[in-house]
Amino acid sequence: MSRYEAKDPIRGWLVPFEHQDDRFDLQVVIFRDFPWTKPRVYCPEKYQFIQFPHIEKDGAFCLYPPGAEHNPLNPKGLIWDAIKEAARLIIASYDEAFLSDFVDEFDSYWSKTEGGTNIISLLSPDGASRRVSLWSSIADYYLADDDTALESWLRNRFPGNKKDYNFTTATHIVLNRPILPSEYPRSGAAILRFLRELAPESIELLADAAVNADDKFTVSFEGRTVDGPVFFAVEVMPPIKQGMKAGRRPDMVQKGFRPGKVPNQLRMQRLFGGNKVERHETMRADPSWIHGRDTHKVAPLFHKRVLIVGAGSLGSEVAMLLAKTGVGSITMVDPELLDYPNVGRHVLGVTQVRTFKAKSLAEKLASDFPHMRSIKYFAEGWQSLYGKRPEVFHNTDLIVSTVGSWVAEGRLNQEARTEADFPPVIYGWAEPFSVAGHAVLVSSEGPCFACGMDHFGKTLQTVCEWDTETTRKQPHCGASFQPYGPVSLSGVAALVAKTTTKALLGEVHPGTEAVYWASKEEIAQQGGRFTPDFLNCFPDVPEFGGTRQFEWRQKGDCAFCGEA
Repeated sequence: MSRYEAKDPIRGWLVPFEHQDDRFDLQVVIFRDFPWTKPRVYCPEKYQFIQFPHIEKDGAFCLYPPGAEHNPLNPKGLIWDAIKEAARLIIASYDEAFLSDFVDEFDSYWSKTEGGTNIISLLSPDGASRRVSLWSSIADYYLADDDTALESWLRNRFPGNKKDYNFTTATHIVLNRPILPSEYPRSGAAILRFLRELAPESIELLADAAVNADDKFTVSFEGRTVDGPVFFAVEVMPPIKQGMKAGRRPDMVQKGFRPGKVPNQLRMQRLFGGNKVERHETMRADPSWIHGRDTHKVAPLFHKRVLIVGAGSLGSEVAMLLAKTGVGSITMVDPELLDYPNVGRHVLGVTQVRTFKAKSLAEKLASDFPHMRSIKYFAEGWQSLYGKRPEVFHNTDLIVSTVGSWVAEGRLNQEARTEADFPPVIYGWAEPFSVAGHAVLVSSEGPCFACGMDHFGKTLQTVCEWDTETTRKQPHCGASFQPYGPVSLSGVAALVAKTTTKALLGEVHPGTEAVYWASKEEIAQQGGRFTPDFLNCFPDVPEFGGTRQFEWRQKGDCAFCGEA
């Protein structure tokens, strides 16, 4: 028990186990919080970290996946389950294929071996071996596919830094699998050894990079597994002459030759000999990983462009959701300043009060998601902007309007029907108290937005109806507001954002209305109820909240698109 004293053990047992004439003494230990924590099983004489998969750094068998739940009311069963699982791992270790688990769970071993430097990788996965851009800060390294992408990311991430960035290059090498612990390099020569097997064609690329390398240089690796790529990196330190003080050490790469005259083959031998290699942990920050961890829909969304008209409470939430989802280019148009009453249901906070909503929101998205392709803003009304720069509207894949004003959106609808090549538009709005919401996708053909409105911009079909006034007045001439909070608004924002991403991916077509509603109980608490027309869409009363798509029908006498 003294071996585990630092972990505060309370009881332990030695459990013998035999397999193929081999004897194993399993050390089963329970600690202070048992049975709320699981037992630990050790076999230190034969199973140690890095020598076999599924052995943790302290020598315990890794018996369960992280976060696996257990039944604390069955302590005896917990102990026996741990013993049986440890025995299963021992039996599995007799099969040579067991070592392949080092590949499948590469990050669990490489990241726990040495300190090194954190490398923030913006590199696109599943590419080819190539030269890439590198920037080194005091604490971290940053890698990107080229200088332009790296500078854009850094400018967005660190907006206060006005200095010029000095970039160097690194080599990124794609392997057909991650390396095993027995292949972890301790010298430059060890790198060449595993490259000859796993990526022989990359040695020439590495040799080209070594031509100008007199100091240490970085090599990034991407290993492919059945569960996706893993990234790791090393830094090859310059060769040194042992036994000499640092200030007096000669340049062992250049030694014996004039500057620039070292033969390439000899340079490679000196750079990839017995010199030290430092291992670094790579942290992926590329769009494919951040937005869904390599799900297949991220790439097409990252190349889409969305223009959001209205950066208020709904528009800001939609913009944030689209950025999180992976839409690569977002432009916001809004003429208003943020005020204190906005803060409670807006993405922005008090520190942005009295600033333009569109500007501050764009700055926040750029800082939070520095990898985005483009984040722009225009702190003016869309009508003014369209009159001066119509290309801002035409050079986008989709427009999302969350203004909530018939005068503004009716005019936008008119332009969308009369201008050639005007992009599709999604109009999103909330009903009173945000207990229901709508997102309508229209294009230059078929029904327009006004087909579902009367001449004053009132929706012809609603989810809820009310016996009393749903707006609250303010002590100003004609001023009023809708009393809803961020929690209820979140359902509407999610509806608009989801409809937007589906439209960008071609999964929803113009003439579609998506509707969200809260539960019958929540609507009743606000003094409302479902309208008869809405109830007629269901065989039974929709007691609980939900979403549904409807057809947005063309109106024959529509002033914008109907027949005269």
